Amino acid sequence: MTQRRKKSQLLWIVLGMRIILFLAEIGVGLWSRSLSLLAGSGHIFSDLVTLGLTLLAAYLVEHRTGNKEGFKYQRLEIWVAMVNGLSLIAIACLIFWETVTHLQAPELKPSLPMLLVAGLSVAINGANIHLLRNDSHHDLNLRGVFLHGIADAASSLSMMLSALVVYCWHWLWADTVASLFVASLIVWSALSLFLNSFNLLMEKTKEIALI
Repeated sequence: MTQRRKKSQLLWIVLGMRIILFLAEIGVGLWSRSLSLLAGSGHIFSDLVTLGLTLLAAYLVEHRTGNKEGFKYQRLEIWVAMVNGLSLIAIACLIFWETVTHLQAPELKPSLPMLLVAGLSVAINGANIHLLRNDSHHDLNLRGVFLHGIADAASSLSMMLSALVVYCWHWLWADTVASLFVASLIVWSALSLFLNSFNLLMEKTKEIALI
C-alpha cells in the first residue's frame, strides 16, 4: 500500500467517526442549548469540510499525470490546510461573541446529555489520535487533523467537567467557561496549522515535494 493510499484510508475512517460525533453534538447542543456543545459541533463541522477537501487533494495527487501537476496538487493540499486554519479562527470569534452575549442571561441546561456526548467525543477523538499519531509527523494535513483531535479531546474533557459542575452545584457559568476554553483551543490549533502551512508554502519546490 502506498503512503498516499494509506493517508486516504486514514482520512476516510476519521471522517466517518467525526460525522457521527458532529450529529451527536449538534443534536444534543440544539436540544439542551449548550454553548460548549454547539462550539464543539462548529469545530467539528469545519473539520468535516477540511477532511473532504483534503481527500479531494489527496486523490488528485495520487492520480496526477505528471510531475508538474503533482506539484500543483501538493500546493493545493497546503492551501487547504491554510484555509482550514482561517476558518477555525472565524469559528472561534463567533463562539467568543455568543459566549459574551450569554453571560448576561445564563440558563439552566440539562447536564446529563452534555456529559454523555462529551464522553463519546473523548472516545472518538482518542481513537483518532491513536490512528494518526505516527503518520502526523511527516504529513501537513494529517498533522492538522491530529492537532484538532487533541484540541477536541481537551475541549470534551472541559465539557465533561462543566456538565458535572452544573449537575452537582448548578453553577450556570460553568458551560460558558467551557465554551471559552474550547474557543481558546481552536485558536491555538488554528494558528499553529496556519503558520506551518504558510511556512511550507514559502519554501522551495524540492522541500514542498517531500511533504
